[in-house]
Amino acid sequence: MGSDRLIYFRADGNSRIASGHLMRCFSIALACLRLHMKVCFLVSDEESESLLTGIISTCERTPLPDLSLNPSLPDSRLSIIRLKTAALDCLEKELPEVLSLLGSLADSAAVYFLDSYYVTESYLSSLRPLVKIAYLDDLRLFDYPVDLLINYDVIPDSAMAAYKSSYQKAKRLLLGPSYTPLRVWFQDKKAPLREQVSHILITTGASDPCHFCLKFVSKIFGAVLPFGTDSPPLKNTDLVDLKVWQSLTLHIVIGKFNTDNELLFQLAKKLPCLVLHENVSNMASLMQTCDLAISAAGTTLYELCALGIPAVSFTIADNQLSSARAFQETGLIPCAGDMRDNPKAVLQAAIDFVTEMSYIPDHYLTDKFVPLCPSYAKRLSILTRMRRLIDGKGAHRIALALRET
Repeated sequence: MGSDRLIYFRADGNSRIASGHLMRCFSIALACLRLHMKVCFLVSDEESESLLTGIISTCERTPLPDLSLNPSLPDSRLSIIRLKTAALDCLEKELPEVLSLLGSLADSAAVYFLDSYYVTESYLSSLRPLVKIAYLDDLRLFDYPVDLLINYDVIPDSAMAAYKSSYQKAKRLLLGPSYTPLRVWFQDKKAPLREQVSHILITTGASDPCHFCLKFVSKIFGAVLPFGTDSPPLKNTDLVDLKVWQSLTLHIVIGKFNTDNELLFQLAKKLPCLVLHENVSNMASLMQTCDLAISAAGTTLYELCALGIPAVSFTIADNQLSSARAFQETGLIPCAGDMRDNPKAVLQAAIDFVTEMSYIPDHYLTDKFVPLCPSYAKRLSILTRMRRLIDGKGAHRIALALRET
């Protein structure tokens, strides 16, 4: 099969389902379009359709020669169908409609690409006689009867055998971070390695339920958390090595569900070194301006690796634990801990990481004949291994596999 192949992507993203499902599917869809395949998204509700349309509109400036990303145009190789009988938490209800759609195909040159935590073995078994099936898995809930199984977890060598044994029914496996379907902005991009660390990225995702950003800034600069009261004048403390931190700019990404945004803006008015970012449309560009990152575990860690930005992670939710643990085991991204268990230890570990990666002894700034600064050398080693682990070509590799399935 080749350019005549049709890929159906079945995924949702809304207030109940993380938008990352649609985002990563669209990254793979773009790679399929580049290989001259056709793409059709199947979604369950108006909210998912609206989110997908927004993702498409932000990618219209992506260089795709002779290709329309507007599903409403007749010559577009990209289309969207909202299923009439779909239910967000029960894929079984949509089966008759999906089976009817697939049964109307003139040939079998189609692949049904599914990215949903609500998948069941009976749902997959019902589809398999009509179409090739690919499944993007995070959870290893059961042995999926599919033609192509993708799991881009960072898998230690010691765990690879267990992963393979849990996917006995899949005809072909794509396992490991080389298949990470990064957003288009992170593909073929690299962050520069600067001699001195000046800019630190801090991100917690869409929300910050443990108030990491507020607590971190307050711990650094000695502010009393201003919960419901006017904060006192900010003053330096001996909590941190101010020789390092007084020269750094902190870039905090405020997610749309962060309840501390007003308090953070109050602090930013008193701290010129604190820069807040809301509604970031191109996270890759922001990341490339930073030298180090402090991030909640999850997809962001893969993106930081692709760009080559040394980072420390922390966790604020159960679904981040395995990701944080896996990256720590690689020796690339240490985990400061879980904010829900010991926030003071997490904050201090993050501070220690930045201090270690930023510190330059005085004689390295005055003597041109000293060896490479230890902190610079350490960052260089880390980013080299990061880029080797995730090179940004995962979506393309998956698209090639879909064309061959």
